[in-house]
Amino acid sequence: MEFCIIGPTAGLERYATLSKTHLVLAHIKDGAYVEFYRKRRTDGDWIILDNGAYESAGIPDVYLVEAIRIYDPQVFVLPDYPLEPWKKSWHAAIHFLDAWSDQFPTVQWLYIPQSEEGDLHGFMESYSEAIDDPRITWLGIPRALAYAITDNPLARVDFARMVRKDRPSLKLHCFGMVNGDVHELPYLAQAGVTSIDSSAPIWRGWHRNYIDKQHSRIWWDENGTPVNFSSPFVDEPMRDDVIKHNLEACGVRIPTR
Repeated sequence: MEFCIIGPTAGLERYATLSKTHLVLAHIKDGAYVEFYRKRRTDGDWIILDNGAYESAGIPDVYLVEAIRIYDPQVFVLPDYPLEPWKKSWHAAIHFLDAWSDQFPTVQWLYIPQSEEGDLHGFMESYSEAIDDPRITWLGIPRALAYAITDNPLARVDFARMVRKDRPSLKLHCFGMVNGDVHELPYLAQAGVTSIDSSAPIWRGWHRNYIDKQHSRIWWDENGTPVNFSSPFVDEPMRDDVIKHNLEACGVRIPTR
């Protein structure tokens, strides 16, 4: 399972290059951020372009289309509405596909099933609609499935196993780590998940906090704080060691010197 490393722009060259698969956030307009990921694409890395709905709901389609043109991603995350009625996300995704899929024939399209809090039936309805559209070749699994739609910390694992059995040709991407918990990761990999993204290993390490409780002196609150993508990087051995430890805990291979 590939791990997409998310973090402040100042640390991208140092840490994000440790992975060849990236989740790029369409709503970030920082010039250095944009150029970094444009170069990653030129160099042959795998780019999944997110629609920015989790961080900045309601980005107009015209801006998403412009982001596709800028980054030329292999995969684009179709518009969705987290924790809102499932038909809202479905209609938004299909509207986007109908309007733009023919203009980007090399892009693969990723759909995220959504539903309201506690509405597992709606989530499954959303999934069932998606798998009947041949244009959708990727499926996203949101964090909310494990803590809001259900109260099952391994709900994403169970869902991934079902999808792999039901539609083995679909590729799966998990959006974020549930409370930054590393224990879910090996189970997701075993269930056939293609990739996952998270800012937890970088952003916690940025504040000298370990991602696993075994090594942490001060445990990061499960809600954490949003990433500040413009946060400056202070080059110090302790901070660097903690970040690299966190990345290794998430399965990222750190080259030896």
